Amino acid sequence: MSQTGTVLGEKIEEKEYDVIYIGGGPGGYAGALKSVSLGQSVALIEESLMGGTCVNWGCIPNKSLLASTEAYLNARDGAQYGVDINGDVRLDFSKAMARKDEIVAKLREGVTFMLQSAGVKIYRGRGRLVGERKVKIESGEDAGKILIGKAVVVATGSSPSRPPIKGIDGKNVINSQVLLSMKEQPKSLIIAGAGPEGLELGTFLAACGVHVTIVEMMPHILPLEDADIANALQDALSEEFSNIEFHTGAKVLEIKDSGDLKEVVADVGNGKTESYKAEYVMMSIGRTPNTANLGLEDLGVQFNRRFIKVDNHLRTNLPWLYAIGDAAGGGLAHVALVQGPIAALNAAGHEAIYDDRALPRSVYTFEEVASVGLTEEQAKNKGIKYKVARAFMAANGRALSLGKTHGFIKIIADENNRIIGATMLGPYASEVIQELAAAITFNATLEQLATVIHGHPTVSEVIPDALKAGAQ
Repeated sequence: MSQTGTVLGEKIEEKEYDVIYIGGGPGGYAGALKSVSLGQSVALIEESLMGGTCVNWGCIPNKSLLASTEAYLNARDGAQYGVDINGDVRLDFSKAMARKDEIVAKLREGVTFMLQSAGVKIYRGRGRLVGERKVKIESGEDAGKILIGKAVVVATGSSPSRPPIKGIDGKNVINSQVLLSMKEQPKSLIIAGAGPEGLELGTFLAACGVHVTIVEMMPHILPLEDADIANALQDALSEEFSNIEFHTGAKVLEIKDSGDLKEVVADVGNGKTESYKAEYVMMSIGRTPNTANLGLEDLGVQFNRRFIKVDNHLRTNLPWLYAIGDAAGGGLAHVALVQGPIAALNAAGHEAIYDDRALPRSVYTFEEVASVGLTEEQAKNKGIKYKVARAFMAANGRALSLGKTHGFIKIIADENNRIIGATMLGPYASEVIQELAAAITFNATLEQLATVIHGHPTVSEVIPDALKAGAQ
């Protein structure tokens, strides 16, 4: 139902929908498409670019640039494979960025086309909850319109964090979104934060010839992942790129000017500080959920620290309001892609549960890291009696043929041999880890996983190799 009225001289259009999604990122568009498939009328409000962070400033652009990196490395090292390339081989920053832009634009257009073709009504502007089941569009081309939904799903994503560091607002202190829009290659760059984003963009820039300094406050890179895997990846990156350097256990205290360069001052412990200089500093220290100024506090919506608090149905403390993805602490695009349809099912009266026991995590540098379930340290901290099965890529025929033998796999099982975690460094790790995710999902044991037949030669044979070696 649609109606139009006037409030204090402002023309207000109200329209009712079964479900309203605030945000057009992975969770929002996946949920909207599911809601349509359930026979519901659906509105989606997006104030910026369709596809959200993943399509425009995260997963997709980063992976596009890393594809260019891989092509460069293959050409540079071609002689090892019997391919002779005459002349200088280099990775052209501008051309790689232009290719990235084409891919991003194509995917963004594809998301919009899918939604429109499915019958989702797209509104442009910033949505804000102004009452029970009511969302007002407060900016953009649809400003002033009020939508009423039987259910509302908050899928507003997140933005790069700006920690309270002296000098963080200075010139040439940027975030990943700014870097991804640069037209000219920087000469040198300090990356504050050695998580997936920092390592992936650092790998691309190092391949372009940029001197990259990565500063991480925790004891090892990828601080949320297995320490053995993280240290092996750092060694591999240092071996591959002479122009990338790492400083762990270094907490950024201040960013200041030093002539034409930026200087980062870091606390390295024991009362000591170190300084690092570069043309630019990129902050890659976490993300902040986009939950401010949405009207949530006015409605009494509960929070879990910075994130909207939800149950395993993704429902907030208000029975008609759901939250998914980064706004609810998701942190990964594929979390939102799964949560969107779950919220859609529940909003339509079904009973769907979100279970994150087997949530895969991947990092794409020139070598891939992938994990699922618990790390060894997490199992230890939980007091779980566990065992670990290991195998090394150096003994894997496919990895040897690819010339990528830096890594290994660790499969973690509890005292009953139930698989509870796995982590891997090596080629196609992001694909191989899905088998371990399935094993955890279905509560498989080491013995059951050992019955799976793997093709030969494949990288995935590292799994049965680990099981044959035995868990200790």
